Amino acid sequence: MVNTTNEYVLIAGSISEKTEKQYIDRAHSFVRTLTKSILDAEVGLVVYLAGEPVNENGDPLTFDWTVVNEAEKLMGNYTPAQQLRIITSRSAMQEKMSEERRRLIRKLQAANIADVSYLDDDLITGGNIGDEQVDAATAMIALGGGKGVSDRAKKMRKDKHPILPFDLQLGGICGDGKGALGLYDQFFKEPLTMFPCTGENVKKRLNTLSLQEPCYELGQLSEISVGLLKAEWVTKLSLRSPDVLILTALPVELAAAKKAFDIADDIPPRVTSNGIHFWPTVIQRSDGPITGIVASFAGAGNVNASAITTILLSEFKPKKVIMMGIAAGSREKMVLGEVIVSDRIVYYESAAALEGGGLAYRPEILRPHMSTQQNLNSYFATSSLSARLGERAQIMGFEMPASSQAGNVAAGITVSSATIASGELLIRDPALLESFRSLHDKAYVAEMEAYGVFDACEKQRVPALIVRGISDFGDDTKDDAFHTIASIAAAIITSDYLIHGWVRA
Repeated sequence: MVNTTNEYVLIAGSISEKTEKQYIDRAHSFVRTLTKSILDAEVGLVVYLAGEPVNENGDPLTFDWTVVNEAEKLMGNYTPAQQLRIITSRSAMQEKMSEERRRLIRKLQAANIADVSYLDDDLITGGNIGDEQVDAATAMIALGGGKGVSDRAKKMRKDKHPILPFDLQLGGICGDGKGALGLYDQFFKEPLTMFPCTGENVKKRLNTLSLQEPCYELGQLSEISVGLLKAEWVTKLSLRSPDVLILTALPVELAAAKKAFDIADDIPPRVTSNGIHFWPTVIQRSDGPITGIVASFAGAGNVNASAITTILLSEFKPKKVIMMGIAAGSREKMVLGEVIVSDRIVYYESAAALEGGGLAYRPEILRPHMSTQQNLNSYFATSSLSARLGERAQIMGFEMPASSQAGNVAAGITVSSATIASGELLIRDPALLESFRSLHDKAYVAEMEAYGVFDACEKQRVPALIVRGISDFGDDTKDDAFHTIASIAAAIITSDYLIHGWVRA
């Protein structure tokens, strides 16, 4: 579940006296369904209560009292948690409200449904009211209105809070600006100014969220709107301290990771202060979502991997790191497309140069943290693993080739643990690959980034795991034919492990 305890939505806007009744009624009906969806999601609402302006037919031209009246009807459905933040003033209560409405405010306050803040009577201006609302809100939904809506949106953008405008042509009570309609047009030009993390995704859906010409029932539209806000909050949180940092080295590996974690190709990357591209993602689990960041070294090698991993650890402070991609495997022990996870990393570069040109290897060996070892032990012991991996492969449209000229091919998506030999050499000599067995008898796999990732994570005490798909045998049959296949296989295992294998601390 997404923790929404401290999230509050401001429904900002107003309606012109000249607006047709069908649009007035539609706007208020939407606000009522929206209020229910927001409260159902355990999110709060911010309102300013004073008098309620109406047109000559008695139709309300603002939305705050609509929200409060609906909240009162629904209050029996919720555990009291001050989900309403009411901003008002003593003079507004005495001079602009009926006794019935004053009693309603006190009723909500006494039931702990509402928290009431009183503005100083001498400071009641449109700007000060807007400041109080924006200070309390973490998201804004805009309907109609004019300069007041635009001003609140400007203040919300400064704090990087999401703003969801609707296209219903309501005008504004003061007729002094475009309000929500101006924000709606701006969304298509600058989506990340409205939803700083997920704006490109929301932009794609904005046309279907029309209130002027609805294609959804109002209840559905309300649910979708709240879902978009929650996705933005989750993603924003993930950028502060994601559950997992998912690392790749090569473009083919990055493409596989994006596919496995549902990051569309046309979603542009975000960029760290150091210029490193990354993509936030949310991974759904039965016990609630976990947040992740996908990034790439944009090149091979342990030195490069260590440097960029260190930068990303400092920037994001993830709880866990997984490096996924491809590797060479021993022809005797491995098959193409097979996936392994690291039970240890052997850094084979450390050595002493002997007289006569010989080398005495002095390998460094690193192992995953105890918590990761426990997680892997339970993951491999799950009887549903094989069937689950097959289903995931089918969903992704992945099928393992039946054969390859380079050697034996895995029958399907399979995963096991192995020791990885990591260094700076691109292996094209099977004898060299075999020689790593003298360093550790289970070193069946060789690659070029694992030690750099592990070393950087060890220094900052962050658990790390390496997931590799076997793309070749490190001999003269080595080519790029199995790179994509092995990358996708590794991505499937990475995704499945994060959903079913990693246990929250």
